[in-house]
Amino acid sequence: GDCHSDRARMALTKIRPLGLHASLLYRRAGANPQVVRTVQTSTQESQAPSVEMLDFSDHKTVFKFKSTFDLLRSLSILRICSINLFVDNALPLMRRAEAILGNKIFSAVARPTFYRQFVGGDTEEELSKTCELMRSSGLRLMVCPAMEEDEGEGSGEEKYDFNTQYISEIGDMMVRAGAEKPCLQFKITAMMPADVVTKISGMVGVEYSMKELAELVHRKISGGEMISLPQLSGEENHQLNTGVERLAGFGRAGVDKDLRLLVDAEYTYMNQGISVMALGMMLAFNKEKPVIWNTYQCYLKQALNTISSEVALVTSMGCCFGAKIVRGAYMEKERKLAKMKGYEDPVNDTYEATGEMYNAVVDFMLNHIATVGDACNIVCGTHNEAGAIHVAKTLTELGIEPGSGQVVFGQIYGMADQISVPLATAGFTVYKSVPYGPLGEVLPYLSRRAAENRVVLAGARREQELLLKEIKRRATYQA
Repeated sequence: GDCHSDRARMALTKIRPLGLHASLLYRRAGANPQVVRTVQTSTQESQAPSVEMLDFSDHKTVFKFKSTFDLLRSLSILRICSINLFVDNALPLMRRAEAILGNKIFSAVARPTFYRQFVGGDTEEELSKTCELMRSSGLRLMVCPAMEEDEGEGSGEEKYDFNTQYISEIGDMMVRAGAEKPCLQFKITAMMPADVVTKISGMVGVEYSMKELAELVHRKISGGEMISLPQLSGEENHQLNTGVERLAGFGRAGVDKDLRLLVDAEYTYMNQGISVMALGMMLAFNKEKPVIWNTYQCYLKQALNTISSEVALVTSMGCCFGAKIVRGAYMEKERKLAKMKGYEDPVNDTYEATGEMYNAVVDFMLNHIATVGDACNIVCGTHNEAGAIHVAKTLTELGIEPGSGQVVFGQIYGMADQISVPLATAGFTVYKSVPYGPLGEVLPYLSRRAAENRVVLAGARREQELLLKEIKRRATYQA
C-alpha cells in the first residue's frame, strides 16, 4: 500500500513542474489561448496519462489555486450540508430567511457563501472569471442553467421561449469566454411543458415504440413534418410541436457553435418522454459527431437496459451517440412516489447496487467506444474515488486515448475538487458542472443539490478532511 502511494507521489512530483510550467506560461500569455494550447499538448505528450499517478490525497496540489478564505468557506458549507435538519428544510429555510431579512440582506449573506460555493455567477463577466479560474486548474466548463419544472407547473408558451433564449445565450457566453469544447446542460422541460412530456412517457411501449416516437421528433426537426398524436388534445399537440421547434433551433445553434448539448435527466415518470426528445435530436444532429447527449441515472434498476437499447436505436440509424452517466439525483423523491402510487420502487435497493450498476454501464459504454471510436462520447459523472479509478483504469486498458474527448469526467462545481484536480493533473479530461443564474432562480436548485449531496457526503467527508489538512498546513506554514 505505502510503497504504491509513494510511487504515485513520485510520479506526481515528476509532472508537477510541467503542469506548473504550463499554468505560469498561461498567465504570462494572458488571454492568448493559442500559446496555451501548444503548451498543454506538449505537456500531455511528454506525460502519458496513467492511473498510477492518481493521488486523491495531495491537498497541496488540489487546492493550489484556492485562497485560504475560499477553503474556510468550502469547509463550513460542506459541514452545514452534512446536517440533515438543514438539508431537509433547506428551501423553506432559505425562503423564510429571504422573507425575514428582505432581499438585500439575504443576498448579502447568501451570495458570498452558498451561491459563491456552488454557482458560476449570473453575468457574463462572472461566468468568464469562473471559466478562467477552472482553466488554471486544468478543468473545463459544463454549464447548467438552473431552471426546471415539475408536472402541473407549466405557465404559458412565452416562458419556454424565454428559457430557450436564455439557455442559448449561455452557450454564446461560453464560446466568447474561450472555453475549450464547452458543454451545455439543458432540461427538456425548460423548453416544453412537463405535462406533455409526461403524457408522451406514458405512450412509450404502450401505443408506440421508442423508435417510432423518436422518428416523429426527428422528422419534425429535419423536415418540419407536424406531429399529431391522437392521444393528445389539440392544444397539447400544439405545445408539443412548438416545443420540438424550440429544440430544433437550439440544436442547430449548438451544431453551429460546436457546443455539446447534454439533456438532463428528470423524474422517472417523464424520463421516457425525455428520451423520445433526446433521441429525436440525436437522429437530427448527431450525423457527424455527438452533439446531443442524453443522461443515464445508474441508481435506476433499468439503467443498463435503457442505455443499451438507446445506443442500439441511434447506432442502427447511422448516428453518433452521446451519454452523461451519473449515479442519479432524485432518489428520495422517486422512492416516495413509488410508495404513494403503489408501483415497484425503480431505484436500486442499496448504495452498493448502484455502484455496481454504475460500473456495469460504464464498462458497457467503454467497450462500445473502443469499437466505434469518435462516433460515441461519454462523460462519467462521479464523486466517488473508486468509481473514478475504475473508469480511468478501464479506459486505459481498452486503449482509449484520454485526450481524445471520447471519455471525459464530470463533477459538480463546488465539490469533489480532490477528485477533479488529480484526474486533470494525471492527464484525463475533466469538466465541472457549473450552475448559472440569479440567486432567486438558483435556490431550488441549490436545495436539491444539498439533498443529493447527502449521498455524496461520504465523499464530502473526505473532502472536509483534506480541506482541514490544507488549512492547517497553511496556518502553520509548512512547505
